[in-house]
Amino acid sequence: MTYLDGLEMKLLSIVLQQMNMTFIHVTTTERLDYSSFRKEIYIIVGTFANNIIGNKLLSSTHPYYIMTKRWYVPCSDKYPRWSSIFRIISVELWLVLIVSIVIVAISTTLVGRYSCTSERQGYKTLKSSFTNLWAVILGVSVSSMPRTPSLRSLFLAWLCFSLAFRTVFQEFLTTFLIDSGYKTPIRSMDELFASGIKPAYPQSDNFIFELIGGTQSLQIKRYHVNCPSWEVCVDWAIYHKNVSIILWDKSAEEKYASGDWVGENSEPLLCKIEDGIFVSYGQSMLMFHGDPLIKRVNDIIDRVVEAGLHKFWESLQINWYKLYSRKIAIVHPLDGYYSFNLYHMQSAFCLLLMGWCLSAFCFMVEVIYIRLISKRH
Repeated sequence: MTYLDGLEMKLLSIVLQQMNMTFIHVTTTERLDYSSFRKEIYIIVGTFANNIIGNKLLSSTHPYYIMTKRWYVPCSDKYPRWSSIFRIISVELWLVLIVSIVIVAISTTLVGRYSCTSERQGYKTLKSSFTNLWAVILGVSVSSMPRTPSLRSLFLAWLCFSLAFRTVFQEFLTTFLIDSGYKTPIRSMDELFASGIKPAYPQSDNFIFELIGGTQSLQIKRYHVNCPSWEVCVDWAIYHKNVSIILWDKSAEEKYASGDWVGENSEPLLCKIEDGIFVSYGQSMLMFHGDPLIKRVNDIIDRVVEAGLHKFWESLQINWYKLYSRKIAIVHPLDGYYSFNLYHMQSAFCLLLMGWCLSAFCFMVEVIYIRLISKRH
């Protein structure tokens, strides 16, 4: 007994039910005898209908599903967590901060030296002024507080600036440590050609691009690479992330739902290019040209599509793939809670360890230098 199922069979069952017709399955082969075929079959569905859609004896019904084949590229990777500190502020703002520290340190030294009243020694040299200003940015106490009103005013302005800068820096740093974000994805074919990711397809598909022609086909043929099979092309795109491939949107959605093309956190491994549509056509049924029932079939198909039943069946099918694979959660929490643990602080601990190592190295150099100076004297 042949088991028949799928979205097309659901749609066909509604058509037959509304027309009070009996379903009788007729098997088909690649070679079709139209003399016997015309006597036995009235409606053709499935992949076989797509293969003979150009026959002059057959007419297509209204489309009920848009089949789209487009280019897919490897999805963008996440930024490393250690790079968060460099992504918070742009290079220009880092330069502005450095220049600001230098200018304020020079101003503090000049005000401390030439003030009318006696000022503490910690604000009369450039080194000590820079150390105190840097301590304010880091949020630690300074060696001594200024005395003169002019220096206190300058010091208060720098304190307010440091507080605002430190607050913004810490908030963004915490955000990036929790979720470092993704690199800029490829959104267009121009970006694909400029990215260095080459289109890949089996050598047997070269004739397709020769038939289509056009500027884009010439560019694809120019930059493409041959892969032994379609499965190898998919492996290159998913695991090596160095090629782009052509996929049916429906097949990609099914692979995502079944968990075959998703990562550890249920993120997709292949992303589609919006303007990278290779071919698009409306999936439809086939009936013989001049059949008086084709108008009634079209009316039923239009009503099913307008009612959203076909979209509803698609969502049920995708959810069934998700439940069967047990890899992707259908219900996601809507609150903004995120578990923040030591794993997200790895980059911060690495930076802290680097700072300790640098401090220990400077301390050892200073001790050795002082001993060498004492031996000479």
